[in-house]
Amino acid sequence: MHVQRASSMHITNGDSVVYTFRKAGIVGTHVPWRDVLHEGPVPPLTSLEALTTLRGAYLAERGYGKPIKILHDLQARDATTLRAAEFEEITLWFEHDLFDQLQVAQVLVTLDSLSLEPGQVTMIASDVYLGTMTADEIVALHPKRRVVTSGIYEAARRVWHAFTAQEPPVLVELAQSEIPGLPHMRAALLRLCQEFPWTADRLSRSQRHALEAIAQGPAREPELFRRAQAREEAAFLGDASFSAIVRDLASGPQPLIELQADELYVPTARGRTILAGDGVWEGAPARWIGGTDLSESPYLWDDESRRFKSDDPAVRS
Repeated sequence: MHVQRASSMHITNGDSVVYTFRKAGIVGTHVPWRDVLHEGPVPPLTSLEALTTLRGAYLAERGYGKPIKILHDLQARDATTLRAAEFEEITLWFEHDLFDQLQVAQVLVTLDSLSLEPGQVTMIASDVYLGTMTADEIVALHPKRRVVTSGIYEAARRVWHAFTAQEPPVLVELAQSEIPGLPHMRAALLRLCQEFPWTADRLSRSQRHALEAIAQGPAREPELFRRAQAREEAAFLGDASFSAIVRDLASGPQPLIELQADELYVPTARGRTILAGDGVWEGAPARWIGGTDLSESPYLWDDESRRFKSDDPAVRS
């Protein structure tokens, strides 16, 4: 018996692009992925349901919204995605930055598990931010979509395995290899490596950007966010992610910034010392990146050599 399929599903990074789809007349079922995968735990769980539960709890804890709504939205996303076989075509719309590229990997791994027909999934890999595009520009992208092949699925599995691994050196190894069909993934993975604590001062690149932005002069968060993002080759942080970084820098036994009157942030004496290259940030808040719990990992990022090094003599760097 012939099964009548719905026409199309469109999966993308967030709600703002879905709004543009509607303005542009891109019809079908729209699925915003929403998750901020470069933050928090993403261990190698075999169940999408289990990972979604974990991610929902993390996002709520970090202040991304109300716990019940966050989990409901993620579960609705999953339920729709797992019905992909019911659609004639599933098109992925993602950008070149780290935020999107990790989502691409998870979406492809999820779709690959559904045994879809060859040619059923297509992808648009944009090097322009979709959220800044007009409806006409979005429409013009649609004919440029390309079929996701078995080789691209395999590449996505390699990326997801490296991202969820406990040992981060596999990330840089993959970033230095060929990743067929995912043209922006190598740069994104290298940028992910830079989110680990650096050997020089134990700050991540994003933390350093925030601290440097604050050192430019007292300012409120929106201006600090603008300054910090101007330092990125491919900006990927949202304002909520930046707010979380600012809170981290202001917390712990050695805060690097402090809030003064009129909601203006300034560096502390310790923050200025670390920016000057003298000392490391001790007592930073606990963090995860992918499958790596940084509170238990001996690995630090050396940006000069573009490799991980261990501060544990028992671990080969």
